[in-house]
Amino acid sequence: MNCFYKGVFLILLSALGFSFLPIFATYAYSGGISVSTLLFIRFLASSLLFFSYAYKKSEKIKLDKGSLLPLFLLGAIGYNLQSRFYLSSLKYVTPSLAALFLYTYPVTVSLLSYLFEKEKITKKSFLSMGLSFLGLFLILGHSAGTINMKGVLFALSASLVYSIYIITSNRIVKITSPLITSAYIALFSAFGTFIIGIFSRDISFAFSSKSVLPVAGIVLVSTVLAMLTFFAGMEILGPTKSSVISLMEAVFTVILSSVILHDYLTFVQLIGGIAVLSGAYIIIRSKASPSEPL
Repeated sequence: MNCFYKGVFLILLSALGFSFLPIFATYAYSGGISVSTLLFIRFLASSLLFFSYAYKKSEKIKLDKGSLLPLFLLGAIGYNLQSRFYLSSLKYVTPSLAALFLYTYPVTVSLLSYLFEKEKITKKSFLSMGLSFLGLFLILGHSAGTINMKGVLFALSASLVYSIYIITSNRIVKITSPLITSAYIALFSAFGTFIIGIFSRDISFAFSSKSVLPVAGIVLVSTVLAMLTFFAGMEILGPTKSSVISLMEAVFTVILSSVILHDYLTFVQLIGGIAVLSGAYIIIRSKASPSEPL
């Protein structure tokens, strides 16, 4: 297989794996599992699988304290909160809408970069922001009275936290391999989830067997497989092309939600979703470096 097409295939496979996350979570909730319990199992099991795979590949697992602290903050706070907000939103809005709200994060990253890093906002940035806000207006305006705003706030909070996570991780995670980074972030996310779950009394393993297979799917398909194929594809294509192709995650989620859950977007919501993804696409393309043409 041509190297380029292999990279595209791997990123699409990753996007498909991630797109199953809200579908699996919806089924897991029907078995009575809580958000904290679901996240704790997801992170702990995936971290064990990541570390086992790293050990098999003979990668250096032990890190110094200076490297562990940033990973601890990214996992226990950043990725933990992003995942918690996103999975919590699924209790109030459909997977399709949650995914579309989440994909406002490229625009949020651009705004935060302007506010805190004095990064210039270009005409393309303004266009992408306009498209994204128009998309949100179409989705929310058309759904007025039928959409639970609590779910919207959870999904947009996930987008905001993920944006901060991306900006921060780009600064401090440059010395460890993607595999080891993923392993430690998953481990520390499990720790953060456990602490929050204990204080909120939200961790309980008294859920029915209906949750077992969906949770296994989240661990194996939507975490381990999705992350490993993304990193493998990114090594071939580079970060910008990989990010553009990853926008297919939201498309796959909409399709899967329609086919499996019989959850259909209206025509106006669909147009709004296209606007949101178009805005994300323009932002990602505008950040391509001269050495990484699209």
